[in-house]
Amino acid sequence: MIINVNPPSAETARSKIAPISPLQVILTLGETEWGKVLAYRDHADTTWQERVIINTASDWVRTSQNIAFFGYLLGYTDEQMDALFITAAQVRA
Repeated sequence: MIINVNPPSAETARSKIAPISPLQVILTLGETEWGKVLAYRDHADTTWQERVIINTASDWVRTSQNIAFFGYLLGYTDEQMDALFITAAQVRA
């Protein structure tokens, strides 16, 4: 029997993280961190597309480009975003 001892790549592991809802994320981030996203949304230089993403993102999929955008806004590393998703998935709202 052959046992694969190589762990999956970080990208493979991220692709298996279940989608979460915006409410789960907002409650996990808290008022201060989510406030950073809202402040960016309300800034005059924010594009229409960025405002649409912030206002209407439905299921958050860890590997989506839109979610990468949120991570960028918050200054989160990939590992911090992974932890956010894992923690938010525990929120029942």
